[in-house]
Amino acid sequence: VFVCLFVFSTDIHTMFIMASWAASAALEFVFSLFNSSRPQPWYAFGKYMGDFHCNPKLDPYFFKNENFPWVTMIEDNWTIVRDELNAYMANKKTLQPYFNPDLISSPACWRVIGLRFWGVDHAENQKDFPETMKLFKRVPGLMSVSFSQLQPKSQINPHNGDTNAQLRCHLGIKIPSQSQNSGFTVGDETKNWEEGKVFIFCDAQRHYAVNDADDTRIICLFDVIRPEYEFLETTVCSTVLAALLMQKIMQIIPCIRYRHWIRKPIYHFMQLVARIPVGLHVGASFVFRFLQ
Repeated sequence: VFVCLFVFSTDIHTMFIMASWAASAALEFVFSLFNSSRPQPWYAFGKYMGDFHCNPKLDPYFFKNENFPWVTMIEDNWTIVRDELNAYMANKKTLQPYFNPDLISSPACWRVIGLRFWGVDHAENQKDFPETMKLFKRVPGLMSVSFSQLQPKSQINPHNGDTNAQLRCHLGIKIPSQSQNSGFTVGDETKNWEEGKVFIFCDAQRHYAVNDADDTRIICLFDVIRPEYEFLETTVCSTVLAALLMQKIMQIIPCIRYRHWIRKPIYHFMQLVARIPVGLHVGASFVFRFLQ
């Protein structure tokens, strides 16, 4: 894919960017080979990639906020995020149903809008949230930003996330009065969301969310690369993005879901393709349209 794009590109500037990206990807790969002693991320997609074995010291259910100075910055400015979301929704704009129905208790009960998704910027959506993005871009290693809406009397089913390579963060935006059954559970620990407050957890651990209240729950979800995986940020983003694209492909062509010999090569090809929007910032609109 890269070679074809390079050969047929007539824009010298574009060719330079692509060559730089290819060199960067190659250096990242070589660097990883000579740093095998460093921890390597776990990825959820495909049984052939292994099961997640919990090491509480390395992958705690919840991380301590005080270890990350940017948490205070986000909490001190959370009303910026809330106000832009309120303005967006006041214009009768709505969030989109999450693309994977297997994760929810009822149709369309979980709705989202993505601003950045595993290193890929959604330029159109970001136009409605300029100050929000300006705030989050101050967080080092930012990979994703989105809003997540969970309807009353519904839940996001227990599942393991895509990788342990990121810090997944929830910032409470609109939190209804919560019953005893509401909250967010990772492993055997449960926390309640609070407006203007952040909690951080390991997405690879099994987790689920319940909104048993009579009103909608809205949070801002954002991902930050864990410091120990900073040298693999592009690889992490493209690997997870490829897995999400494959989930959508399996919805469209369900017969390949249980045909490992077909699914595996398609997935590895998608890893290469996913490096284009992640590394070159080309094709972002296609990614978001495909995952709708």
